[in-house]
Amino acid sequence: MNNWTQLIPARIRTTLYVAFGTLSLAQTGILAYTSAVGQTAPAWAIGGGAVLGVIGGAFGFVAAGNTNVTGDGPSEGTLGD
Repeated sequence: MNNWTQLIPARIRTTLYVAFGTLSLAQTGILAYTSAVGQTAPAWAIGGGAVLGVIGGAFGFVAAGNTNVTGDGPSEGTLGD
């Protein structure tokens, strides 16, 4: 079975990651602002946060699955000095 890096070109993955990051920041900013001014957050922003949370988990697992772990890096627990 092919992994995502083989199925989806890098340019498309990059666009998806940037779009996800932008949406996440916008949604979090809206929720933070409404909380700071003592207003009720819009229902669409709360629901959007739930959707972004699920998508974020999927992106995280895809990114972790595409990490090249060869053992060539610093040993676990060190800072690579």
